[in-house]
Amino acid sequence: MVVLFWISTFFTSICFGSTAQEAYDAGQKYAKRGYYSKAMEEFNTVRNYYRDDPLAVMSELAIADMYFKKAEWDLARYSYDDFRRRYPRHEQIDYVTYQIGLSLYKKSPSFSGRDQKWTRQTLGIWRGFEEQYPNSEYLGDVKEKQQECLERLAKKEFQIAEFYARRKAWEAVRRRAEGLVQDYPQSEYLSDGYALLVSAYIELDDKEAASTALEHLGASDAEQAEKLRQKYFDH
Repeated sequence: MVVLFWISTFFTSICFGSTAQEAYDAGQKYAKRGYYSKAMEEFNTVRNYYRDDPLAVMSELAIADMYFKKAEWDLARYSYDDFRRRYPRHEQIDYVTYQIGLSLYKKSPSFSGRDQKWTRQTLGIWRGFEEQYPNSEYLGDVKEKQQECLERLAKKEFQIAEFYARRKAWEAVRRRAEGLVQDYPQSEYLSDGYALLVSAYIELDDKEAASTALEHLGASDAEQAEKLRQKYFDH
């Protein structure tokens, strides 16, 4: 088998004028200079014609990186995901998982009013990242972007609940505000969510639930809680 490998490598290098290492190095040089399409050509050469060389695996990962560099987020994500399925024990699997999530994150609209399906998918990919890769150099950035995604989703829920409140659709307010405080307990919109719940419960004639929501609000925003207490309870 070793003899066959070297014979195959010999004839491949004759046909393509370079060894796997030379083609891979050329791809790296092109990539550093920003010539991503040229780099991809070299990496594809390694992947397609030197399949038994360890550099073929590295070239697959490099190709995914080139798609990412070119801001082709879907192709990058598919390539990273394919790599993860094929090489689940690869030493850079934390990086691959990070990049899958980052590709989705790049597609996510920062404006909370828009469809946030990519934001949710980002969080789905990175769920459990800290437990799986506690020593990953990418963990800090993952946690920071996770919190950003959660805040964006919490803001969207708050804005929808607020929209219903302006139209006095109190049952819809209750559902949205309950979802906000349950799903995003660390969000900066937590107090606003409880404030909306107090109003919704009062309007829905559930004073006991309103009182409980008011207690939760008081723990995070005493001033706002006092205003609502005076409005709904102190008379």
